[in-house]
Amino acid sequence: MTSIKGFGKDATIVHIGDFFRYNNVPEWSIAVWCWPTQDKKHARLSNLPLLSRGKLPNSQKKQSRRIDRVITFEPGYKLIEAKLADFPEISSFKSIRDKDGIQNAFCCWGNKDDWIVIPQLELARAIFLVNSYLCRACLSSATLPLEFDVQPVPEQNHVNIHVLQTSTFPKSAFDQSGTKQLLAWLLTDPQALASYQSIFQRYQETREFRDRLESWRFSFTPPTMTNWKLHVRGRYNTGKSHYLVEEIVGIDFDVNLPESVAFIHPDFVNNKQTDSKARSGSGGTAWQQTDEEFEIDDEQSASDENETLMLEGDLTWCRFTKPSRVYKQEVVKERPNLIFDELAEKEAGRDVSTGEPHQGGSLPAADVGGKEDVTDRERQFASRFKSFDRMLQVLKFKHKCRILHEETLPLPKVGRSKQHLLENGTQRAIKAVRLRYMQTDVVLLEVDTSDGIKMLSTKVIFGSDARDWIEHFTLIRKGVVAKSISWPNELLDGLFGENCHIGINHPKHQGAEAGNIPVESIESWAQRFTQCLSH
Repeated sequence: MTSIKGFGKDATIVHIGDFFRYNNVPEWSIAVWCWPTQDKKHARLSNLPLLSRGKLPNSQKKQSRRIDRVITFEPGYKLIEAKLADFPEISSFKSIRDKDGIQNAFCCWGNKDDWIVIPQLELARAIFLVNSYLCRACLSSATLPLEFDVQPVPEQNHVNIHVLQTSTFPKSAFDQSGTKQLLAWLLTDPQALASYQSIFQRYQETREFRDRLESWRFSFTPPTMTNWKLHVRGRYNTGKSHYLVEEIVGIDFDVNLPESVAFIHPDFVNNKQTDSKARSGSGGTAWQQTDEEFEIDDEQSASDENETLMLEGDLTWCRFTKPSRVYKQEVVKERPNLIFDELAEKEAGRDVSTGEPHQGGSLPAADVGGKEDVTDRERQFASRFKSFDRMLQVLKFKHKCRILHEETLPLPKVGRSKQHLLENGTQRAIKAVRLRYMQTDVVLLEVDTSDGIKMLSTKVIFGSDARDWIEHFTLIRKGVVAKSISWPNELLDGLFGENCHIGINHPKHQGAEAGNIPVESIESWAQRFTQCLSH
């Protein structure tokens, strides 16, 4: 996890407060208190994606993303503007009660007839303030209109979004599927944009000045959230009459997007590699540690001399119930004998700054945050899993297996590896199916090898807890494409145990690696699964 200089390794965030700045400088800070008490009591606003109550910002251990509640906004829901003091046990310390209690919140009734208290800043952090750029831009009325040119093509239900040369939005963030989806929604849905811009409007109306200090207590007008679901971590009061949301770990967005959205920029280039070793990604970076070496220094400025580094940390996730095809429009150029500079990012140095990059800045510029996209794209990728789906039907109807859940997700870009792409440049996919055979629950994983580049067995996983699956599936998806296309068995050993995952080979025949398995081989393939599950 990316660390913030000045906070201890075991410090837990107990209060997130007002925004403030001195002498009208561009950089905003936010009050952050930890326990045990730290000398450092603030962080740059651009670090907000890393901050939530109950979190250890500098923990060396990966923190669980397990949620303990899902809040659904049914049609006719009502959010009431309130204060965090509506939660009766905000803290046992008077200093924290006084400061935290006055922060703005939304309240609503939960499905357990309890009073749910949601910090307004946490809701905005989950919806809009997902990376350093969007945190900085929310306190400006002009940033987005000046940096993105939105051009609808109504007859095709399509939108072209030109990322202007003046834009400081990190180009590498366009490789984050979730961030790309959210930005597309924000720029194409007038209601979403109005909600985001309400942050600046509220700031103009309610900011306060005291000598050289300007401060503001965050508030905003949320978009309509009918049928949205918040997957949250939080706590009840003693009598369980109230529930405080401390972190929104994931959101199901029920929003309307154009059928397709293209982001366009001259630097979006797909370097077609003529060297096969370059494409394989062999000898890739230690992908699980790509951003753990960095420390954010809030006291130093960011330089514009480097391409902004994306430090993902523990990403929250989003899922769109109405998927849209959102992509970078890339120009293909041949580049022979491309050599991967695996350490290019790390050569920039351990210390980085999340401030606005400018000439003369003292540290490499970095952007923290982003969104992990867990939108099911079954329809988009269905043709690539025809044989696997036929085998599932045999398991279901002949062998009495019960399919509990299935989802198809794109494989993410990891470092400089291109393994997440098929030979034709479109995104490779992976399908996960949770099923029950007799008393045994397992997850089956099938990777899209429809370009025939490699034959990969189907992976069977035992002992997977559904509450941890989103987090585990994210790690697995990265592991599959980190180097060559392969199962990250060392990772699976750590997550489930050495004897809790096994590969089931596809039927051998010409074209099997591309998923073209003849019908007569399907039943024997299914039989091998039931034999595996029986033992």
